Amino acid sequence: MGHNVILIMTDQHRLDTMHYMNPAAPCRTPALDALAADSLCFSNAYTNAPVCTPARSALYTGLYPSVTGMCTNIYQHGCSTHELADAPFLLSRRLNAAGFHCGYTGKWHLGIGKDKSASPEGRELLERRKAGYMGAEAYLDRGTLPTDVGFIGDDFPGHGNGGHGTQLFQRYLRENGLTQTLTGVYRGCRPGDHSKGGVITSGEETTPEYFIFLRARQIMNQLRELSGPFFLSLNFWGPHEPYYVTAEDYALYRDMDIPPWPSFTGGKEVENKLHRLVQRPEQDWSFFENNLRHYYAALTGIDRQIGRLLQYLKDSGIYDDSYIIFCADHGDSQGCHNGMENKSGHMYNETTRIPLMIKPPHGNRCAVTDQLASTVDIYATVLDIAGYKKGDWQAGHSLLPLLKDPGSAVRNYVVCECVSAFPLIAMQRMYRSGAMKYIFNCGGADELYDLDADPYELRNLVNDPNYRSQLQELREGLAAAMYHHNDDAAPWYCKMNQLGQWQLEKHRAL
Repeated sequence: MGHNVILIMTDQHRLDTMHYMNPAAPCRTPALDALAADSLCFSNAYTNAPVCTPARSALYTGLYPSVTGMCTNIYQHGCSTHELADAPFLLSRRLNAAGFHCGYTGKWHLGIGKDKSASPEGRELLERRKAGYMGAEAYLDRGTLPTDVGFIGDDFPGHGNGGHGTQLFQRYLRENGLTQTLTGVYRGCRPGDHSKGGVITSGEETTPEYFIFLRARQIMNQLRELSGPFFLSLNFWGPHEPYYVTAEDYALYRDMDIPPWPSFTGGKEVENKLHRLVQRPEQDWSFFENNLRHYYAALTGIDRQIGRLLQYLKDSGIYDDSYIIFCADHGDSQGCHNGMENKSGHMYNETTRIPLMIKPPHGNRCAVTDQLASTVDIYATVLDIAGYKKGDWQAGHSLLPLLKDPGSAVRNYVVCECVSAFPLIAMQRMYRSGAMKYIFNCGGADELYDLDADPYELRNLVNDPNYRSQLQELREGLAAAMYHHNDDAAPWYCKMNQLGQWQLEKHRAL
């Protein structure tokens, strides 16, 4: 019998909140700290896209957004595939074929499903259709939710907006005689707003995070009754805004002084118009400091549910015999680089680097590797655990060799793609090799950073003559990677950068 695999994902989670990365991090996450003690932890894991839908699509396809067509969030400009297609190479289908039973609960954001009237996002699409919007016309009677592609468990259409208004969560509250009450309701962040969340005063039993833990436990009990190993995908909506947190968790951070990031007022010479989409120049640090208090409280609440899940696994005898993978879809700006919030619009490490930990069966001495890893590698790693061979891994590389030797390299570059999460579409590609990081901004100034000398990415070296040869190498490396991954923007990128095929032949990247 093979090993079980449990994938736990958070949404918009900064790497610097993790104590394995930042021992002085003020965020209290004892469950994740305990999991890290049994895991291989990554300090240079990158999302394939700093936006929810494309990042999540890589987990279940092993492909980059430029290939899946899920280049930004579904039913938005820049996204050409709005519902995840049911294909034989989906992670769930390949695991099913290998004898795994697959479970799912929590955030999906890879489709709204066939019934567009069953979710607020679907109903909004139907209203837009009345005004002539045709973007969803081909999907009116088509759609994909987890149970459509081989999962047992829950269907939460679309984004879910924290899970609070979803049908399943509201039914849970009714059936258990619970009422959620909160203060400071977030209704969209406008100039002058000073909070992006609220405090839940009705107890943690009325939070979606607690509900998701209960559902994960129930689904695993179902999976355990079936013969063979199981795969569970557990997806929290937080700490993505809006931050609805319990009063007890908020009390831990309410009076905490959080100093500004080094980049909050630094690096102003790195200015692209696209950055203005997510910058809040009218807000001083106190705005972001207040948001971070709620953000940390949200993470502490999630951590407590992860702790309950890990205890359930230990009590059930599952923990020691299972792989547990913890990751985030992408990071969060939270005031970096002159007051940026949310994500997209830039390719700084705050949003492109992610937490990633892998606990093998029977644990592991705690180790932190600085080797590069990508979201697409998680797909490859799970398939490797299931017994598939390298030819089935799509664009990624299995990370299992690093469990034996954390210093060994499975790849020598990472690529991150984006077309923004806004109606103003602007293609971006990020390429990191070694300590050098290059960002191609279509229609704007390119960026180049030496992360060893400049970890906060404050000095753009793209016009520095001392880095001209390295810039050329990185541009060529990105072009080779784009061709290798079947990114259809590759020839146009080469044309803009005056790169010929002969220049790409020398790049034989992992």
